[in-house]
Amino acid sequence: MSEVTVRYFGWSAISIETPDGTLLFDPFFRKYCGAKWFSLPDFQHANFILATHGHEEHFLDIPDVAKSAGAVVIGPPAVKRFLMSRRKLSPQQLLEISPWETVELTGFKITAFNWKHRDINLWKALTKAVFFFNTTQLKWAFSSAVSAPFYAPFTGYHVRLPNGLTIMNYNEGFNTKMTDEEIETLAAKLPTSVLLAGMQVDFTKDVARGVRTLKPDITVLYPAHDKFHEMMGVKSHPWTDFASAARAAHPSGQVIVAEPGTAIDLPSGKVSRFVSLVKAAD
Repeated sequence: MSEVTVRYFGWSAISIETPDGTLLFDPFFRKYCGAKWFSLPDFQHANFILATHGHEEHFLDIPDVAKSAGAVVIGPPAVKRFLMSRRKLSPQQLLEISPWETVELTGFKITAFNWKHRDINLWKALTKAVFFFNTTQLKWAFSSAVSAPFYAPFTGYHVRLPNGLTIMNYNEGFNTKMTDEEIETLAAKLPTSVLLAGMQVDFTKDVARGVRTLKPDITVLYPAHDKFHEMMGVKSHPWTDFASAARAAHPSGQVIVAEPGTAIDLPSGKVSRFVSLVKAAD
């Protein structure tokens, strides 16, 4: 099917667009850490939104996109409770999913799974921000504590399309916390044609472990936290290091490094560019 397109909007915001509709992961468009690539109108075509977890740079714009587009938000129970109580979304616009549950939507069969986030301590980050008077970091820590379901489960999604093409969004899960056995279980239960995976910090070997085990035809690596880590004073390996590790792990697969505005045609793997609707109208 040449009419399937994956688009990367920056941060962890990714779409899967098919003739049946559009599915969005973690839509995020506000100016953040000095970066802004896209705007609310760029997400108006969303039919479904999948929430991977409750950290603010993944979550804060989900309510606005859902309300504007009329999209159904899918996530673990903690996400549903938060959006109902704190953002006043209608229960009819929210759909719960737990690990290893599958929901069938128009054009998309979605299975959820758990992944492990790298170690992060919200209260330690808040204390450090106060001590060093890092106002941006302080705002992040405070907002994460009160404006998003910070401790919602870390949820990955496997999407099967009607033609059999399978796409897995592993998000930030390739790190030292994920064991080989956990990745092997995913590979056995959820065969994957296209892998979407964040690349960050020094987890090149862990990305390689995932690619080696899952053996996708196409791996799309995206820099989910580059600007955020700059603000936090955290250094990541160059993108080329992650790409090289993934290619070495599965030489017969295609590896694509996505930057904001990258579009990928599936299953051909052809790469092109797109711009914000707002910029295109200027």
